[in-house]
Amino acid sequence: MKLLNQLSRITTSGKVFIPQIDGLRLVAIIAVIAFHVRAICSYHFRASPAGLTIEGDLVNDVFGTGHYGVQLFFVISGFILSLPFARQYLCQGRRISLREYYVRRVTRMEPPYVIHLAFLLVLCCLVLRWQPSHSHLYHTPAWADYALKHILSSFFYVNGFIFGAHPYPNIVLWALEVEVQFYILAPFLAGIFMIASTWKRRMFIVISILAGCLILFLVGSLARLSDANSYRIYFSLIGNYQYFLTGFLMADFYLLNQLESSIRNYKWDLVFPLAMTAVVLLRHHSLLDIMLPWMILVCCLAAFRGALTAKFLSHPWIATMGGMCYTIYLYHWLMISMLVRVTGSLRTHILWLDLLIQFVLMSVIIIAACTVLFALFERPFMQRYWPARFWMKVWPSGKADAS
Repeated sequence: MKLLNQLSRITTSGKVFIPQIDGLRLVAIIAVIAFHVRAICSYHFRASPAGLTIEGDLVNDVFGTGHYGVQLFFVISGFILSLPFARQYLCQGRRISLREYYVRRVTRMEPPYVIHLAFLLVLCCLVLRWQPSHSHLYHTPAWADYALKHILSSFFYVNGFIFGAHPYPNIVLWALEVEVQFYILAPFLAGIFMIASTWKRRMFIVISILAGCLILFLVGSLARLSDANSYRIYFSLIGNYQYFLTGFLMADFYLLNQLESSIRNYKWDLVFPLAMTAVVLLRHHSLLDIMLPWMILVCCLAAFRGALTAKFLSHPWIATMGGMCYTIYLYHWLMISMLVRVTGSLRTHILWLDLLIQFVLMSVIIIAACTVLFALFERPFMQRYWPARFWMKVWPSGKADAS
């Protein structure tokens, strides 16, 4: 229990801790790890293109839908960030200061991110510039210019807008650019909760979600769009805001006591895996863009209403590991790329079995390593007043001088 307390995520004073949410975060990051294990291992094992898309291979099919864990993260972010504003408008809660909101976002999320970008720069300098697979850096005099240009664009969260492609060298940072776009607009989008009528408010959110789904569906039908322009839609808030609004809908249910319940139903325990199974079965369906937010919503509802599901996701160890998801997300792609060079020797040459073995091994190693990284580079910045304490240590006489 002492170890759990040392590793648990620190929540803001006065903020209600909802363990199921951290449990869902673990589900999301495990799904993303599975997807990237599949992608990276298939590349290194030189699997044929058919080996990546083969139908009827259960492990391959399930891992192949793991990237939807990012959309689950977006729903969770929509829920968490809208909750204080929804409480202010619907329950006469404490008025949210925009200054405090933005300062908290910066002091909480930026330090681990900046540390990670510094690590990426060192990685480019000491490792990647000597790797033939990184052609933009390999034995190229302009390697530093290329690396700095991309890492600096990631620092300002504009890589996608500038290059119309994933960030370099850590491609998963695209999702953080989308998150930041939402963080900036969330207080204004939360004005939805000023609509007093419950059914009108929820109908407005539902229609807005459907509009976002329709945008993606139409973009997928427009062959004239360039790859870069398609990217700027699919991998920005424009193409993903419907998932954040799905989180808004969850917040509405939660505050009006329609999510939490002392009486949980075992039927919801069946809904949770059935909804995830539906995502796997419909992964190639043209209407998945329209259906996915509702499938994720159903999973989230089951996380609260299912007797066994809620108990599992609320387990202290599950919630604690889920609370580390930011650190795990930052480093997992790079760790998989490095680990496959070691664990790849355990190949059986049966693709589904290789993927399963690599996933289990790598997940254990990644979570263990990221636990240390979390304790060093993320958890200290969860303290709300760490900047003031930091300056007191750097300039201990500052307070006395000011007075």
